[in-house]
This record gives sequence, structure tokens and C-alpha cells, in this order.
Amino acid sequence: MVGISLDEDLKPLQEMVTSKGISWPQVWDGDETVRKLFNVKGTPSYYLLDRDGKIVAKDLPSFKKLSGAIDDLLKKP
Repeated sequence: MVGISLDEDLKPLQEMVTSKGISWPQVWDGDETVRKLFNVKGTPSYYLLDRDGKIVAKDLPSFKKLSGAIDDLLKKP
């Protein structure tokens, strides 16, 4: 899992990581490169990539559906 921050300033990301105890990598997209690359319209946005880095699901309506998609993907050889 990787978090991508779309905040305009780095400080809110740093504060959130500290206050929430986030342990997974966070990337600050200050120049909007990731937002443009993946056509992100808002947050949260979920993208599920397979072992080869290919997007296999995106814009899932809830974290529950994302979790199910992850479970399905992990069952594949």
C-alpha cells in the first residue's frame, strides 16, 4: 500500500502521518504528476495493481469492495 497526498502543502501530510501513526509509504504529489498520470478527480481514490504493476481495478466505491478485489487478486497464481 502506498498513500499519495494531493495536499497543496507538505505540512498537512506530515501532520496526518504523525497523528494517525501511518506506517506505509506516503508520497506527496505537490506538482500533481500522479494526479495527472492517473486522472485523479478526488480523494480517496483507490487503484489496485497486480504483481506486474498493471492497474486491475480503480475507482472502487468503497474500501470494502477494494478489500474484496485484493482478496480475489491474491488468489490468482
